[in-house]
Amino acid sequence: MFLFGHLGITLGIAVLLLRVLKIKPNRRFYLFVLVGAILPDLIDKPVGEILLADSLSNGRLFAHTLLFTFILLLIGFYIYRYKYKRSGEIGGFVLCFASFIHLCEDQMWLMPETLFYPFFGFDFPQGIVEEHWLDFFFGAFIRTYSLSSGSGLSYAFVSEWIGISILLTFGFYWMSIQRWSSR
Repeated sequence: MFLFGHLGITLGIAVLLLRVLKIKPNRRFYLFVLVGAILPDLIDKPVGEILLADSLSNGRLFAHTLLFTFILLLIGFYIYRYKYKRSGEIGGFVLCFASFIHLCEDQMWLMPETLFYPFFGFDFPQGIVEEHWLDFFFGAFIRTYSLSSGSGLSYAFVSEWIGISILLTFGFYWMSIQRWSSR
């Protein structure tokens, strides 16, 4: 999956969950959802595909583990309990939730060595070492948005367009609310 898939699908899941739980979010809530939706990639892609491109070349490292999600959960508990309990700030929990949804969208259960790190050892799986780190990102972009694979639409392509659709719908909905509330 790529940027819009993670942002849009995670935002859509969060909005649906808010509707079911009848919670009225503030703007900060959506910010935590969007940051959490891409946080694992913001951490792991630069480290694994740029800094460690010559040796490991894997864009799914520590931030794509349940251990990372658990650490975010502990931080969320700490922030809620000791910092913002009176205000009801749940941003840490929302960040953890969105990061966990990212792992689900990446189908990390197919990579148990990474998902359950360090239970299978302290090494991450070796990726394909590219000649230059830009080759990885360019190749990922081409594989995501190319229709010429011959095997139909890819999971990443469909996810991206679903994410774009959700983001556009949310954007238009948010703008219409802002317009009506300013009258």
